[in-house]
Amino acid sequence: MRGHSSNGRLPRQTMSAALTDELRERILNLDIPEGEQLRQDTLAAEFGVSRIPVREALLQLEGEGLVTLSAHKGYTVTKLSLDEIRELFDLRALIEVDLLQRAIPRLEERHIARAREVLATFDEMLERGTQERDWGQLNWELHAVLYEPANRPRALAIVRNLHRNADRYLRLQLKLTRQTNERARAEHNRLVELCAAHDVVEASRLLNEHILAARDDLLAFLAERRGGHSQE
Repeated sequence: MRGHSSNGRLPRQTMSAALTDELRERILNLDIPEGEQLRQDTLAAEFGVSRIPVREALLQLEGEGLVTLSAHKGYTVTKLSLDEIRELFDLRALIEVDLLQRAIPRLEERHIARAREVLATFDEMLERGTQERDWGQLNWELHAVLYEPANRPRALAIVRNLHRNADRYLRLQLKLTRQTNERARAEHNRLVELCAAHDVVEASRLLNEHILAARDDLLAFLAERRGGHSQE
C-alpha cells in the first residue's frame, strides 16, 4: 500500500482521524481491494504510530461498513455481494426520497446556490476528463446540500455511509469504462431546478428513478465483471 507522504508517516496531530481518512480513501479508490486483510502491526509500522490510533481508525471504518472484523482473519475490507449492493441502493432510495420531501419546503436560496456551484464544478471535471475520486465527493456534496434542510442528522449520517459503500464500486465502474455519465449529469441538473421550484412530487419521482437507475447500471457492470454470479 502506498504511503500518505514520502516517508509513509502521517501528521502527528489528529493521528487517528488522519489515519481514518487515509485508509478510507485507499479503500474507496480500490488501492486496497475488497477482501484484503488489514494487519494492525503492519499499518502501525508503515505510518510510524502505535496500534492505538490504528485500532481507532479501524473501529471507525467498521462503523461505516468499509471493513469487517472476524475472529479468524481480524479486519478485512468488506466485500459486498450484488444482493447487498442492491439493498444498499434500495435503502438509499427510501431514505433519500424521504429526506428530500422533508427538505424541499425548507430549502433556501443559499442551498440552491451551493448546489449549482457543485454542478458547475462537476461540469469542469467532465471537461478535463473523468476523475473518479472527485466525482464521488461532488456527488455526495450535491445530495447532502439538498437534504440538509430536512434537519435529520441521523438519517443523513446513514445515507453518508451508504454513499461511501457504493462509492468504491462506482469509482471502479468509472475507471474501467471511462464513462462520463451524462445521464446522471442531466438528472442532477433537473433535480436542482425542481428543488428550486419547490416541486416536491416531481423531484421525489426523479430522485427515486435516479438512484434506482444507478443501481441497475452498477449491478449489470459488476455482474459482468464478476462473471454473472448474482450472489457473489
